[in-house]
Amino acid sequence: MQAPLSTPALPPPLIRHLVVDFDQTLTLQDTLSTLVTASPLPDAPEIFKHHLTKAYVEDYAAHVKAYPPDRNSIPSEFAFLSSLRSIERKSIERVESSDIFKGISRTAISLAAKKVQVRKPAELSALVSKVLLHPAAKVTVLSVNWSASFIREVLDSISSDEGHPSHHKSLTAPEFEKVEIIANNLVVDAQGFTTGKIDRWFHSRRNKNRLNGVGGGDDNNEHGIWTADDKLQILDGILEIEGHPHYETGVNWTGTRDVDIDTGRLGTAVDQANKHKFPTETTTDTITMSQLEMEEQGAGFSGYNIYVGDSPTDFAALLMCKKVHVGFIMGGEGENKSLLDACERAGVKVLERNSVNNEGGDADDCDAEGPVETYRKGRIRRDGDGDLRVLYRVKGWEEIMECLQHPEQWH
Repeated sequence: MQAPLSTPALPPPLIRHLVVDFDQTLTLQDTLSTLVTASPLPDAPEIFKHHLTKAYVEDYAAHVKAYPPDRNSIPSEFAFLSSLRSIERKSIERVESSDIFKGISRTAISLAAKKVQVRKPAELSALVSKVLLHPAAKVTVLSVNWSASFIREVLDSISSDEGHPSHHKSLTAPEFEKVEIIANNLVVDAQGFTTGKIDRWFHSRRNKNRLNGVGGGDDNNEHGIWTADDKLQILDGILEIEGHPHYETGVNWTGTRDVDIDTGRLGTAVDQANKHKFPTETTTDTITMSQLEMEEQGAGFSGYNIYVGDSPTDFAALLMCKKVHVGFIMGGEGENKSLLDACERAGVKVLERNSVNNEGGDADDCDAEGPVETYRKGRIRRDGDGDLRVLYRVKGWEEIMECLQHPEQWH
């Protein structure tokens, strides 16, 4: 009797966990005003714009004016962003008092979601599908948006063949059903209609130990996902769970251990690749991210944890989570101003792809000097343990894979 053939072990995924922001990262525009269109109140858009948004902007401006101006480091910028929780709390309470989200059906949320424009949906579908080819890999949307159900409806309506969500469910990429969503949500009554209240994410999970003890903060954590601090706590929690030796991935890693590269408190995996290619001067040989991955197998490397965001609420997740190997800022010209300003104040280097005739260049077309040389000329500040603080700015989802595989194309 012939022995059964053994199933060959899958190679580790290039991306182990892809975590992305929603508004203006996964989507082209902020979607809260679109969510408001689901409200049964006929004047809901006017209430949102002229009362709720106006009051928030005024509170924010007053807070900035009263806050010490010396935000010139990652810790001081993070402290400012964390201090915004009081502003966010007041805003949520105003939203709840307005009843703007009371009496909404799931059908209304679904119809509102179909109005949302997704950023390069074909590229997004391809990236999600590629990541989830490996059973141990994960994709998560982490958002301060007020409705996780709304986000799910947006994902469910994505067509990989269109420039916007589609009504044709047959075109939906099945992989999006596997995407985890972590966000606030509209509270729903027994009849399935929203009550007008927004849940308190940390309060509702305080006793569930879902995120390995993630918590801390004011009022016994009875707040939602509102600030950069909240996103960082959640991201630390979900990645810490995955790095735990008892975390079940369902895959037997052959010749590897399920741990992360120690790239330093603010270092990135791409920086490590650049050190191979550009140790002290430009060299003629190249090393791709896949080659680096192969080299690291003996040290237990098992795929990159990636975070993609676009705004100050993503600042800490991009820069302060030890288990995030590479951080990407999503958006092109005219986008990301607030986040880019924060990075400039804090001394964070933001790299973009080399361009040739305004198009992305191939490796052979890149400038002669490598990123390390560029850092020296820019006199970029370093943090306490010497790591360069670097993020990568991309205009689409395809560029994320390109950056991981060809870091020499970024300057």
